[in-house]
Amino acid sequence: MKTIHYLYTSIFFFFCFFFLSIFIINGNTIFFDVPFYEWISQFPLKDFFIFITDFGDTLWLCIFILIAFFILRKKRNRELLLGTMVVETVTNLLLKYFFGRERPGFPHLVEATGYSFPSGHMMATTSFSFLMIYFVWESKLPKVWKILLTVLFILFTFLIGLSRIYLGVHYTSDVLGAFCISLSVLSFCIFLFRSLK
Repeated sequence: MKTIHYLYTSIFFFFCFFFLSIFIINGNTIFFDVPFYEWISQFPLKDFFIFITDFGDTLWLCIFILIAFFILRKKRNRELLLGTMVVETVTNLLLKYFFGRERPGFPHLVEATGYSFPSGHMMATTSFSFLMIYFVWESKLPKVWKILLTVLFILFTFLIGLSRIYLGVHYTSDVLGAFCISLSVLSFCIFLFRSLK
């Protein structure tokens, strides 16, 4: 993928986020927020999603980042990893306070504080997972391993997002918004990284 394509990708996902945010700017819900929660919450998966959602917590993500830091051999890749995660964290905090969206009134099956949009768990997980996918495809691993790891990272991100909705602490639009802005920030960071390189 050419360097300029990462900039195009960043712009595309930014506009996806912007379009989504228009509908929730005044704390409104989107037409699919409540129906999707009602649909997914009917399945007896409470224990499974409580287990899954913990891996999106700050402690586990710090552990994952630390492991990735030592696995990555190149100094510049380590810089990209740490830089991206810092930018993602700051972006999430700024956006949460800007939108000030209260958490859903659904029953909360886990403790959650702060504002709702965009989901911090989803932003951090998406940034980390898709950055790992970037590193995987830039590596010399066999293609079968690249595909397998890509599927695993995408599945991990998908399950974290579902867990936040199922547990009642986020609207579906919180998760989708987090996914879009994370890919926008990540793509822009990669664009800058490759341009400077």
